[in-house]
Amino acid sequence: MKSKIAVPVLSVALVALFALTAKGCETVQGGPVHSTDEFREHVRATTLAGEDVFHTLSPAPSGEPWASQEGSSSCVDDFGFDETGVARDEPMFTWDLDFASDAAYREAVASLRSAWREDGRTVEEIENGIATTVDDGIRVTLRLGYYDGEPELRAEGSCMRYRDEYGDEYDYMYDDNGDGTVDEYERPN
Repeated sequence: MKSKIAVPVLSVALVALFALTAKGCETVQGGPVHSTDEFREHVRATTLAGEDVFHTLSPAPSGEPWASQEGSSSCVDDFGFDETGVARDEPMFTWDLDFASDAAYREAVASLRSAWREDGRTVEEIENGIATTVDDGIRVTLRLGYYDGEPELRAEGSCMRYRDEYGDEYDYMYDDNGDGTVDEYERPN
């Protein structure tokens, strides 16, 4: 009787072990491989998260929100897991902010901290600013820049593996403003 129970239990345990091993390998490789369209949507969501914060800043900085793309040195395939046609990118965009004064920047930080807490978000106090994680794991930071000391807003998406499909006109490296398209003025000459 014990062998009739032990064989199915052992079989289920082995299947579960294989499934966990496969999931672990996928995690080590950098997660699942998404489509180019899914990555494009992740880029748009990252940019939108930053723009949403830009529009809630009070007092508001002068000018319109204009994002600048940044590169990520941490989103790479160190071990050669990615097959041909699979790319990795981490959307990161920064908005340079122009407040009327240092006091206006500090007031905007305090106002944003309060708004995030009212939304139930965890606010992380960082040097010269604050940060939180919004939808889809996008990290948003309002702080003074490390090098120039000027206010900046930054949105960082997660590192994503995606199939860089041949013939697809979307190339993240040329999408300077993070709108999910490579506009004519963004194309290389």
